Amino acid sequence: MTEIITSSKNPTVQRVRELLAQRKKRDEENVFVVEGVRLAEEALAAHRSPSLLLYSDRISERGRQLLKEINPDHTRVEEVDADLLDRVSDTTTSQGLLMVMEKTASSADPFSDPVLVLDQMRDPGNLGTILRGACAFGFRTVLLTPGSVDPYSPKVLRAAMGAHFKLRLETRGAAEIETFCHADESQGLEILLADSQSNENCWQTDLTRPLCLIIGGEAFGAKSDIRAIVDRNVLIPMQANNESLNAAMAASILMYEVYRQRNLI
Repeated sequence: MTEIITSSKNPTVQRVRELLAQRKKRDEENVFVVEGVRLAEEALAAHRSPSLLLYSDRISERGRQLLKEINPDHTRVEEVDADLLDRVSDTTTSQGLLMVMEKTASSADPFSDPVLVLDQMRDPGNLGTILRGACAFGFRTVLLTPGSVDPYSPKVLRAAMGAHFKLRLETRGAAEIETFCHADESQGLEILLADSQSNENCWQTDLTRPLCLIIGGEAFGAKSDIRAIVDRNVLIPMQANNESLNAAMAASILMYEVYRQRNLI
């Protein structure tokens, strides 16, 4: 029987703590940490196997059922003292389950599914909400520009509720995004920017064509290098004398309008 890990100096425990706290560490190892039973279920449902699983005796019955699904040939499983796992966890109280996963992108066809670009998206809650919306409304590729929050940070993962296992997530600069959208000369993606100052509203814009939708950052909107690659600007109609919508709300409305037009809801 494997011994229970009880020391905070254990190398495995220290590694997981660093992965939770440091983007640099996650990037270097190309992995991220999934916490809790719900996200673990989403990962396994997407046929994603963790390289490491830590659990404590506080794990729920649902969690214990998950343990039975883990293939020990692919996943190293370690039991950790419950109080120690609580201290390692990014949440106040651990659900008794942590998994280390590789950042493996889902496949997506940008010429059948619309593409979403998030420029300078720095709020983890907003990003997680947007990723959930992307899954709901048929956006399978999400590109983030440098300077955005790490999409694999614990707060984003919790807010996204499993969206990471269904999306192609990449970080690309403006020039790379332009090349990506125009890679197929016969069928390039039209690049649209959400802009409250535009004269063209989303209800009157044809969103059924292959397209890339850009949402600017919460504070200052899209940067100049992103604006330089845009084909058209679109706005969300709203009553006069109102503040602009936050990024997550604007993204959700526009992604839904794309989905509505393509599915004639």
